[in-house]
Amino acid sequence: MQHATHAFTGIPSFARAPFTLPHTVEADAAVLGVPYDEGSGFRPGTRFGPRAIRESSLRYAFFGLGPGKRGYWDLDLGRRRLTQLRLVDCGDVDIVALDLEGNFQRITDAVATVTSQGATPIVLGGDHSITFPAVRGLQHGGPLSLVHIDAHLDYRDDVGGIRLGHGCAIRRIAELPFVQEIVSLGIRGLRADEDDLEAARARGNRVIPAAAIRRAGVAAALAEVPGSERIYVTLDIDALDPGVAPGTGTPDPGGLSYLEIRDLLQGIARKGRVVGFDLVEVNPWLDPTGITPLTAAQLIVELLASVFDP
Repeated sequence: MQHATHAFTGIPSFARAPFTLPHTVEADAAVLGVPYDEGSGFRPGTRFGPRAIRESSLRYAFFGLGPGKRGYWDLDLGRRRLTQLRLVDCGDVDIVALDLEGNFQRITDAVATVTSQGATPIVLGGDHSITFPAVRGLQHGGPLSLVHIDAHLDYRDDVGGIRLGHGCAIRRIAELPFVQEIVSLGIRGLRADEDDLEAARARGNRVIPAAAIRRAGVAAALAEVPGSERIYVTLDIDALDPGVAPGTGTPDPGGLSYLEIRDLLQGIARKGRVVGFDLVEVNPWLDPTGITPLTAAQLIVELLASVFDP
């Protein structure tokens, strides 16, 4: 069979990685899509995020079985990276409309299964509520630190009595007994709530606003990220300025640049072993240019390089 050579042909796995099932993974990292947006509080559409990210990632077809070179040439470092990474795509977690508890359990089970096979889960959202069940899937590996890059603190205890929306994800994660340090980077916006900020800091979470990163630089922000044996990274695409990534349901002006996010990811990977990563809140309905899922796909590739080929 002839291998697909163009981004508009073939089945869109992430960066042309081969498909496999979670329980048959033999790889260093495994992509899991979670097409879910029932936790969104404003504009829906992130259920289409995983598909859009995969389609955009075909521009970076570094892991297929075709005749091209594996990995990519890093212009800054002057060498080819990710030539040895074993990456697979496990498709999407089954989502059933209105089955919140069942959907969350299936997310947890998928992450736990991939991890049990020795692979690092790379989760494509979906709204930010999916991060809680994804992190829950890592409960059997020992203590865990969370690094959270986002425009919003997502530390509400509830919204209208609902405690599992995308504005509550980090609060629910903070309640998991195996989660220790939590650092939130890039927080901004006029809708920030002082009670949420007080509750986060009372727990011991570190909160570094976007303005502080801009004033003091990425290196100063990274100094606030403690070293850890196990790190989970969650990246909300709205951490980026909406001029860079407009396709998201809750944009706020004054966000971080692509290079600032990339440098944060590179620095976080040096703090310890990244055992899981998600990128959430890509809403392709709100970006007819397609630049947001393309930016998301490239950030994932750069994170993979930071973790597996520093």
